[in-house]
Amino acid sequence: MKIKNEKQILFIIKYALPSFILIVSLIITIFLYCKSKSDFEKLKTETQENFISEKKFIIKEQVESIYNYIMSEQLDTENALRKSLILRVNEAHKIIQNIYNTYDDTLSKEELTKLIRTSIKDIRFNNNRGYFFVYDKKAVNIIHPLLPMVEGKSLINHQDTKGTYVLRESLALLENADQSYQEWYWRKVKGDSREYKKIGFVKNIYELDWFIGTGEYVEDFSKDIQQKVLSQIKKFKFGKNDYFVVISDDDKYLSHIKPELIGTNVIKKLNSWNSTNILKKTKSLVSKGGGFITLEFSKPHNTQSSKKINYVKSIPHWNWIISTGFYLDEIQIEIDKQKELLNQNYIENIKSLFLIAFLSIVFLLILSFYISSLIEKKFNKYKEDLKSYINENQKQFELLSQKSKLASMGEMMENIAHQWRQPLSLITTASTGIKFQKEMDILTDKFLLESVESIGNSANHLSETIEDFRDFFRSDKQKEFFKLEDSIDKTFKLLSSQMQKQEIEVIRNIKDVSIESYERELLQVLLNILNNAKDALEDCHGDKYIFIDIYEEENIAYIKIYDNAGGVKKDALSRIFEPHFTTKNHKKGTGLGLYMSKVIVEKHMSGELLVSNINFEYESKKYTGAMFTIKIPK
Repeated sequence: MKIKNEKQILFIIKYALPSFILIVSLIITIFLYCKSKSDFEKLKTETQENFISEKKFIIKEQVESIYNYIMSEQLDTENALRKSLILRVNEAHKIIQNIYNTYDDTLSKEELTKLIRTSIKDIRFNNNRGYFFVYDKKAVNIIHPLLPMVEGKSLINHQDTKGTYVLRESLALLENADQSYQEWYWRKVKGDSREYKKIGFVKNIYELDWFIGTGEYVEDFSKDIQQKVLSQIKKFKFGKNDYFVVISDDDKYLSHIKPELIGTNVIKKLNSWNSTNILKKTKSLVSKGGGFITLEFSKPHNTQSSKKINYVKSIPHWNWIISTGFYLDEIQIEIDKQKELLNQNYIENIKSLFLIAFLSIVFLLILSFYISSLIEKKFNKYKEDLKSYINENQKQFELLSQKSKLASMGEMMENIAHQWRQPLSLITTASTGIKFQKEMDILTDKFLLESVESIGNSANHLSETIEDFRDFFRSDKQKEFFKLEDSIDKTFKLLSSQMQKQEIEVIRNIKDVSIESYERELLQVLLNILNNAKDALEDCHGDKYIFIDIYEEENIAYIKIYDNAGGVKKDALSRIFEPHFTTKNHKKGTGLGLYMSKVIVEKHMSGELLVSNINFEYESKKYTGAMFTIKIPK
């Protein structure tokens, strides 16, 4: 069986490491392959997502850029209008000044007025909407190209739609200034209840005691700006089918790559079965500030519909919706190209991975076989050394065991002396009595018989004592069933005389427990422990007790032996089972008894020997002592 186990160990040493390396290498290779494949699939997904995200970012940036441009133009609308008005008025004012300076000495005021009216009344600007008006300082109209019937009439009480006296306000503004801006509100068309803001500019003509002015509806001027903006938007284009679409608040195209769609209704022209739904979704998104929306459109030069991701945003004040986007099928071509490159790289990486894995496994297997060979040699060398050590250790153990038995024999001889002293005394007394009575001729048959019987009984007792000691030291390695109580009785036969001499009382609490083990070796252990207890109680005064408890729990037999000798010192408690360690005088102890007891219980009997100090109470008195616990499997 031992040789078989050694062969198994050598087989494990030889093949375990290579097998382990092979399995681990394969697992790592498979793991790396699976991870590489997973990473590759993840990378493909991320590539597509990133590509779409980049395109979305681009179209968003483009729309935001147009949005910022429009907002800039909106902010500058009134400023641009004001600059335009002051420029025009200054031009007209200069014309009037030139006429006055040229003809003041030669023409009357009426002739000058007529010449000035002729010079400026037909001047138009801002897409033919702008004109000049002239009043004197009493609000009498001098020139009005659109309303010649008011010329020569005072309009001092004329009000705009908000009830402002326009000319009174003009005169007030020019009273302490050369020129000034002014705002009015008018209805453009008769029947239209809406009020439109108009910005005007007036300037004094001191030479004639007049003032000249002009004005422009902000909305009309804003439309010019819008046309300018739309013209610029048409020029913006990026990519093959990437263009901007602008829709008005009445759902008409204001800008588109297809010129024929401009001015047409979006719902009617969208080549989609859900065009109304598309517009609703777009407007709903715009109302929340704008964002991305995926819709189906037909491409500019293709009737086939395709999914398109649009970014839409509203233009406040003008109520425009501006958008641009990209077709998914077009970027899918680029994505597929990128995936193909990734796929090629992945295949190359996998080839490299398997090549490296194969070379690594071959190298590691060669290395592992070499290491296994070294370990096998070391193991065989260690096995030889171990055998030598075991043999040497066995010799040492046998010497210690012999020494322990010799020490025990010394104690036994002392016990034999105590056991023999009384029977020998009885034999001596009886024989002396017979001799004395014979010499005195008073020997009776009765006394002779009684004395001979006493001598015979004493001789038998001596023979039994010798037999008990001979049985105790007999070498017997055969397991047998025996009662623990009988073992205790056998031990006390050898110690009874010394226990009586030291007046030690033994209290037994023994259950009927039987075990299968080595009784002779257990007797040696019990004798060592009880001798130690006896020696510990030797110098004690007062009551001397040794307690023996025997019981079983969960198929384990327990033998507990404790005394009231005060216990073992703490520093000695952890060393009590060490060889050659003793708490007795060196003339009394060798330090081998408890060491051999622990070896016998734990190595030979597969049990456990423990020691501890305990506090306990007996007959209403408290004591302290050392307790030895023996655990033996049944």
